[in-house]
Formats: sequence, structure tokens, C-alpha cells
Amino acid sequence: MGRRYRTDKENARKEKKRIKAIVKSAFDHFGKNALYEEQFIKYFKGQGMSKGEVDKLWVKANNLGIIRIGAKPIFRDEDPLDILGHVVVFRLLGKGDE
Repeated sequence: MGRRYRTDKENARKEKKRIKAIVKSAFDHFGKNALYEEQFIKYFKGQGMSKGEVDKLWVKANNLGIIRIGAKPIFRDEDPLDILGHVVVFRLLGKGDE
């Protein structure tokens, strides 16, 4: 029973490493540690993934603590209290960011 647990833990670690490498490729492509949702989706669709696959990828990356998802308000400089909308931002987490 102990060996199976170790194998499951090793598989989970390998899966996280694999997902992190895939997600990191998008951030490396743009040279940033934060991307808009549209940039993230466009990059992976360009790599041949469907929208559904990309959605599953960012959900899994968020659940594994690889990225953090947030929202950034859109406003005019002359009236910052008048929020026009928002954009979803994905931030790549490094060691100690979790």
C-alpha cells in the first residue's frame, strides 16, 4: 500500500511539472509574468488546442497553484472611479508566491 501512495504522489508531481512547462511556454513567448486571458487563449489556440482544452488547462493550472487568476478594472485616466469593465489576468506564480 505504501508503494502505491508513493507512485500516486510521483505521478501528481510529474503532472504538475508537465502542466507548468506547458503554461510557462505562453508566458515565455510574451516575455511577461502576467497575461490577459485573450493572450493566453490565442497562444494555445495557435498551438492547435481547442477553446475547451485551453479552458481545462488554465483551470488545472490554477488548481495546481501554477497561476493565479484575477481581474483588472478598465477605466479612463480622467475618471478612475468610473469603471468601464474588466479584463481577466493570469499571473505565473514562482516559488514563494503561493
